[in-house]
Amino acid sequence: MLSRKSITEKCAFSVILEGGDDPVPFQDSKRMSSSLRKTSGMAFERISGDCLEIREGGGCLTLFGLLFFAAGIFLTLAGLGLIPLENAQSMDWWGKPLLIAMGLAFASVGGCLVFSRTRITLDAARGTLTRRWWLIMPIKSENFRLESFRSVELGLSSGDSDSPDTYPIVLKGDAICPDVQLKNGSSYGESRQLAVHLAELLRVPLEEATSDHKTVLESGELRQSLAERIQGRMSGTEEPTRPVSLRSRVEMIPGGVLIRIPGDGFKWTLLLPVAISVGVLLYFGPGFLEFFDRTRTPVPVQMFFLGFALILFGLIPLFRFISNIVNALRSYTEIIATSQELRLTQQGAWKKSVTTLPAGEIVDLDYSTASGLLEKAMDSAGSPPRRPHLGTQPPVPPRWLKALVRLNRSTGVIVKHRTGRLAFGAGLPDEEVTYLYAEVKRALSGK
Repeated sequence: MLSRKSITEKCAFSVILEGGDDPVPFQDSKRMSSSLRKTSGMAFERISGDCLEIREGGGCLTLFGLLFFAAGIFLTLAGLGLIPLENAQSMDWWGKPLLIAMGLAFASVGGCLVFSRTRITLDAARGTLTRRWWLIMPIKSENFRLESFRSVELGLSSGDSDSPDTYPIVLKGDAICPDVQLKNGSSYGESRQLAVHLAELLRVPLEEATSDHKTVLESGELRQSLAERIQGRMSGTEEPTRPVSLRSRVEMIPGGVLIRIPGDGFKWTLLLPVAISVGVLLYFGPGFLEFFDRTRTPVPVQMFFLGFALILFGLIPLFRFISNIVNALRSYTEIIATSQELRLTQQGAWKKSVTTLPAGEIVDLDYSTASGLLEKAMDSAGSPPRRPHLGTQPPVPPRWLKALVRLNRSTGVIVKHRTGRLAFGAGLPDEEVTYLYAEVKRALSGK
């Protein structure tokens, strides 16, 4: 059993309130190089070969906080009577205390946004990580030993309709020291760039876990592209097995592969929005006309309301229906992958977009299938699955879980490059997604 002293020495974690000794002072501004990297709400700088600093706070948050801070000051002064109000005499006895309380709340939130800062300093020479919080002046700091971390993990936190995907960067600790999250950025390219700098500084592997299958990059592979990593391995890529039936058209071209994925095509469900809109007009329209006649509503007012209803329930659904029909007939996705580049063409109803990525900019390739989503759902619904013993069957997911997974479309093939991510083949069968992934990977490797 480890003693309390040995655990403290192993993890070397402490929380120091300002006023205590700080083993890692902040670097002087004269030493800061010109390689300042700014990301969303964060800036990081490689101060030297053995020191990196991450700064959070400021920027747009300061401007946003100023509005709260100004509103809080105004409400507080109004509650104290320093700013005259027209209805001050008719205000209840609790009105001014309420204004003061609201003003203090607004000023506190705004002050935190304006004046709060976070500084994270990693010094490989000293083997320390220091995270310090500022609110006008230093108020708190945490310290860790870098030798307690075994890898840097770049993960994915999926967003929803109101929030984007984020990419947390976590230093993975050993069995004793906890994991430490350094940043949760909204840009894949910027987050990966910072994760590479951290892995190089700490001389540990980088675990790229932003998709279903984790990729572990050793020190010599951090700056390499996917093609360089494949070409550097002794064994080549496996020959992909072609499924019996394919929705896509796959053609071998000189030096690569051409893949054309057709659109979803026409579905009778496209008529549903138009049918609902026409039903609303037919059901409520006569009633409105009768109401206008009974109340003798002026003709211009009648025309305004009828025109608004016609646009809302007639023209807009009709335009969407026509767009969906054109999209079903014209849409396709075309991928041309060679050892030099990957070109992705997406044809929609009215426009076409073309994205070209040099092979040297592609850092990883992965795929996401419906079965992978089912495994993730099982892992989050209960305990992690254990390996079945010899002669036993693996655990079978419940039917309701299978039904929910069928409603969710797979992401398809995911292409990760140095500035972001893109995907194609969403909703295709699992075997076809796996086959397209293998073909594109083989074409990019040049083997």
